[in-house]
Amino acid sequence: MSSNWDSLVHTYAQSTITAPALKLITLAQWALESNFGQSELAQEHLNFGGLKFRARVNATRHLADPVDYQAHDGWDTYCRFGSHQDFIDGYWAFVSNGPMYDGWQVYGDDPSGYIGHLQRGGYAQDPDYLGKILNLLPRIRTQINDLGHSTLLASGALLPRRKFRLAVLIGHNAVAKGAFCDQLAVSEWIYNQRVYRHMADTAPEYEIEPKQFFRQKSATYTEEIETAYALIDAWGPDAILELHFNAGGGRGTETLYWGGSVKGKALATALQSAMLRELGLKNRGIKDRKTGRGSTSLGASAFPTVLTEPFFGDSAGDCTVMAAVGEEALARAYLIGARDAMEGF
Repeated sequence: MSSNWDSLVHTYAQSTITAPALKLITLAQWALESNFGQSELAQEHLNFGGLKFRARVNATRHLADPVDYQAHDGWDTYCRFGSHQDFIDGYWAFVSNGPMYDGWQVYGDDPSGYIGHLQRGGYAQDPDYLGKILNLLPRIRTQINDLGHSTLLASGALLPRRKFRLAVLIGHNAVAKGAFCDQLAVSEWIYNQRVYRHMADTAPEYEIEPKQFFRQKSATYTEEIETAYALIDAWGPDAILELHFNAGGGRGTETLYWGGSVKGKALATALQSAMLRELGLKNRGIKDRKTGRGSTSLGASAFPTVLTEPFFGDSAGDCTVMAAVGEEALARAYLIGARDAMEGF
């Protein structure tokens, strides 16, 4: 390992930062960005984070100078730091000053959520950015021990919590798209794909790895369900959500689960609670099914499965609320509920 990288680790181990629980994950981030201090930007300018020059880096004191540098995406103006400590302070100034990453402090004890928050703010475009950082953590921990800084690992530098796998099956299919909401001008099948996109964007903040699945039109309804759930089972999720919205003259929020499934009931309970908080609609409760509507899906997998019915697409009142709170609120409820349940599995 380069002496440049070793010096950064030594300096960071002795530095005081606002969120010490993020030291380990940010070291891994810098290792990814700089190839463990071997990039030209790190060697010549002590910039281990790929930080482009912004005036906010010097908001409190002078830490960096601008330097023209050709990265993989072309020429731009980057930060040049005078010392390893200046880089460390400059990185946190870059994150903390200005609106791009506002609210990062909420993730002070949540390493995965912190990186997800930065990525959503535009820090990186690679969709597997968090995954690549997480893969470097064992190597970072070994280096820290080898360099004599094991106390850093015992003093709040947390490992990210285990990521949960959440399978999301879009209800209905491209031919039969389910109920239609006139006020939102959308079918179940289209609406829930929009919701999933919001889920995928923010899932790292909840330690969740989501994957979207679809039902393909088959000769029979049962065959359609069995084929979709076989693909889900092969992936091996911790839990499964099949997304819908309701119709038929009612109003409110309900969640269905397989009767007798302890984890399914826990998942339904957590999701129902999260949806009620986020949406504020009438509570129709959780409902167990072994026969009737939804039971074919709910009994198709050994993994905990629920079928969500957050609102009625033919209720003017429900749809007015959903238009106001937006698809993002529903996506957030799904992630919060799923995370809360899976942490208890």
